[in-house]
Amino acid sequence: MANKYSRWCSVEPCILRVDDKVKTVTIHPQQEHIAKLLSKDFVIKVTRTGCVINNNVEVTMKNTCDTPYVCRENGDIVFEMKAGAEGEYSIMLFDKKDDGTLGSWMSFQLYALENDLFEKIPCKGDFHMHSFCSDGTESPAYVAASCRMHGMDFVALTDHKQYAPSLEAQKAMRELNCDMLVLPGEEVHLPGNPTHIVNFGGNRSVNELAYGNEEQFQKEVSEYKAKLPDYGDDLTNYQVAVSEWTFDKIREFSGVSLFSHPYWRPWAHNYVGEAVVDAIYERAKFDAVEVFGGFDRPDVEFNMLSMVRFYEEKAKGKTFSPVGVSDAHGSDERLAGWYFTIVFVPQLDFASVSEAIKNSMCVAVHHIPGQKPIVAGSFRLAKYAQFLLREFYPEHDELCRIEGEIMRRALAGKEPEAAKYMSDKRGVVAKFIASAKEQL
Repeated sequence: MANKYSRWCSVEPCILRVDDKVKTVTIHPQQEHIAKLLSKDFVIKVTRTGCVINNNVEVTMKNTCDTPYVCRENGDIVFEMKAGAEGEYSIMLFDKKDDGTLGSWMSFQLYALENDLFEKIPCKGDFHMHSFCSDGTESPAYVAASCRMHGMDFVALTDHKQYAPSLEAQKAMRELNCDMLVLPGEEVHLPGNPTHIVNFGGNRSVNELAYGNEEQFQKEVSEYKAKLPDYGDDLTNYQVAVSEWTFDKIREFSGVSLFSHPYWRPWAHNYVGEAVVDAIYERAKFDAVEVFGGFDRPDVEFNMLSMVRFYEEKAKGKTFSPVGVSDAHGSDERLAGWYFTIVFVPQLDFASVSEAIKNSMCVAVHHIPGQKPIVAGSFRLAKYAQFLLREFYPEHDELCRIEGEIMRRALAGKEPEAAKYMSDKRGVVAKFIASAKEQL
């Protein structure tokens, strides 16, 4: 947050539409001590943080009856401004001294968006994680409930070689009336290919298709291999062919294909050979790449390599998107909630999420506890996402945390009325998202 006062106040709305209309903005104190502090006389300056200093968008007001600055009895400060350009704005309140000079100050933030992005809602998600159905530690239902605790709006469980556990997670959250969008998924591991690929949202299992008829699978891979350039050795050619077959099958099944942890290095050796990684990047048949995810604190260099490679490939004109996913194997351990994706969508459904990822209307986030977040994506979306992470998501995540805790208690048999509670709370997070925006 911008400063210590931000956690005691809300700015309503905090997301505005760029146009030439006058906006009414309210700084609402949420605690008595801050309401008292805001009862003083102030000079207010509103400045777009990215503008040239001599061109500040500045409004100076006094707490008098003939100005647009109003201090209500409940402590609300209401003023008007115009948002003529996209970007973050600082609302700076300067204490006015008796001699007319300005004293100490406090600041609050808001953001203005051009219409195309204003019409989208930010949704936070994770779609690479594991339950005890593969090598994780918890049940599919527990993993899904925990994702809500970590502030997720959409998720997919992606167990190794298994699609069914994701359907179990879907069913559990549906029975608990959870608003979070829970989607099918799996991590695809096919014979002879170490490349890990996530099938996110696909309507069928790629693993089941390949292992259900290995003879047909190998025949089709041979056909793919025959059409590829020669990468120097038969093993590289085979692994690239299997990867492309997988990407195509995920697309055929209406899913999103994710090239996972390209620079993972267990046992002091790359898990996937560099020649294979280079070929996969060169041909770029996947929808998204795991820029951030799956690595503990000492291993962040692998994420940094993924991020640098992503930007290098984008400079070459590649169209795949960056995502953050946890690859967590336990919701109460490391990784869970550390890495995630923010998508900008017209509504929260799989069609919108899929389109946003495929069209780079998303950012990858690396946010290890106790550290500042790192965001990867287009510069425009990254700037907006940094604002959201600082000013919007803390309260959003707290609302999600309450729902997740209720659901985990229900799974433990300690909250028999959980389904009713969740039903009564349906739409709370969506309403919070809507309330952050200027209403026309």
